[in-house]
Amino acid sequence: MAKEFRLPDLGEGVHEGQIIKLLVKEGDPVQEDQPLMEVETDKAAVEIPSPVTGTIAKWHVEENQTVNVGDVMVTFGEAGAKTKSAGSSGSESSRRQGEAAGRAGSAASSGGGTATAAPPRHANGTGTGSGSGSGNGAPGGRRKPASPAVRKLARKMEVDIEIIPGSGPGGRVTRADVETFVKEGGASSPPAAARTQRESAKPPSASASPSARAKQVAHTTGSAQIFNRVTELPAGTDERDNHGEIRRVACSQARKTIANVMSQSWTTIPHVTDSDDADVTELERLRKQYNEQELAPEQPKLTMLAFVIRAVAKGLRLFPMFNASYDADRQEIIYRRYINIAVGVHTERGLVAPVIRDADQLSVPQIAIALAEIGQKARTASFTVNETRGGTYTLSNPGAVGGSRYSTPIVTPPQVAVLATGRTRWMPWVVGGEIAPRFIMPLSHSFDHRIIDGGEEINFMRTVIGELENPGRLVM
Repeated sequence: MAKEFRLPDLGEGVHEGQIIKLLVKEGDPVQEDQPLMEVETDKAAVEIPSPVTGTIAKWHVEENQTVNVGDVMVTFGEAGAKTKSAGSSGSESSRRQGEAAGRAGSAASSGGGTATAAPPRHANGTGTGSGSGSGNGAPGGRRKPASPAVRKLARKMEVDIEIIPGSGPGGRVTRADVETFVKEGGASSPPAAARTQRESAKPPSASASPSARAKQVAHTTGSAQIFNRVTELPAGTDERDNHGEIRRVACSQARKTIANVMSQSWTTIPHVTDSDDADVTELERLRKQYNEQELAPEQPKLTMLAFVIRAVAKGLRLFPMFNASYDADRQEIIYRRYINIAVGVHTERGLVAPVIRDADQLSVPQIAIALAEIGQKARTASFTVNETRGGTYTLSNPGAVGGSRYSTPIVTPPQVAVLATGRTRWMPWVVGGEIAPRFIMPLSHSFDHRIIDGGEEINFMRTVIGELENPGRLVM
């Protein structure tokens, strides 16, 4: 009996998502809890599992399509049922498997080493496997269970996730499994550096496009170094405008959300930005002194950002207006009794602001642990939706990536303020009437002028700077 499956609730306030990848084809058998598709919401990529055991009778969606919660995604048939799609794809699957085996054999004979044939892949990048399963691959043709972030890490490290033994529940492959596999020399494809060297040694193909030939010649001759820095454009639709070739690329769900939020902020919030400096010379001395100690294994080294978050949290307690929001429809100010500081980080999916909850109740070392977890998840793009919800104030750290001294950060509604830290550096500074080298941190603070006046903002900034310049207060 056919059964429809609709897109489930993906998290608080999430109403739509974009299909990143369909992990199985029409006609394929699936088991309950087997991953069906990867869906990207505004801040996270999630894997949707199958609710039943059966057969994919019909997909109602396609990759890159935007879908809403409640939309019909797929129709299931009974387990063992065969569809026209499944029957017609059998010969194609066998052909691909034969080609894959042939390529592996050719590589082994020409390379003088041992080649391991990777499991045959669908066009969408998923493993087909065999009916009985073999080696370390998932039995019955199922993909190895793993999160989208772990799959992305495996692709980045150029290993086939299907041959990695999983140590998680139900054989789930974890990040540690991938890293251990690579560390022990289990890479299933040649290192990127070696592959690049081989490719650059090839003469430019006559059938290649002019731009591809130009880049290849640049790599081969070294006569045009600028081509070495050319980045491949993302996949899209190639067209021409009045002046030449262009490529149209659909925005990801995350980028759409960022664009909408920034447009809403800029058009509804009257921004004012105040810039100032904090002399963090003593703070830097204290930070280095702490990090030189023998720390517990679970305790990461302290960064300057951990102290800034602590100082801001104390400031928000003294000036609750900066932790509030403004309800324009009811013309009310909503004061929050909790302090959740969102930290803006750059990921491959765009800007994400995971939240450190109850930041005012955390010590500097505890904040450092939270920041280490954020950094780990940023590298693997593995934030969940709820980890980016509920922020009451945002802190951006462009200085960590070499940002300029001052900037004009944009407030994220419904918040009313955001602080950006520039690149901290040694500068000549007047201290006690004399010029001395001091470690100076530039600060840029934007706020919603509808409910916050300049005098309040100056006092708030004085408080934050005062805490940073007297670090003994921050460790109490």
